[in-house]
Amino acid sequence: MKWLVFALALLAGCSGTRALQASKNVPYATLEQTVQPGSSTRDQLRAALGESTSIRFDSGNEVWMYTYPTASGAQGEYVILFGGDGVVKKVRSGEVYRVKK
Repeated sequence: MKWLVFALALLAGCSGTRALQASKNVPYATLEQTVQPGSSTRDQLRAALGESTSIRFDSGNEVWMYTYPTASGAQGEYVILFGGDGVVKKVRSGEVYRVKK
């Protein structure tokens, strides 16, 4: 559990550097249909969704981040946590910023 808290804290600390992180934009419905905690693997998601921004930890855990457009005009962020075995352990999503037009 400590590694999960650490991973999420690390991502929160990186929030000020989003301009440097190129995330792939994928529709939210595709992410929800494709990513299945407990069964989806890195290889399956890479094949289905393509490469993403990622952070790998010494423990073998890895975090991937995709973005998605929202109906309100905001940009959403979809974060996937993989365990050392390469299987999705947890996902988090939400609106992170509005796109100025």
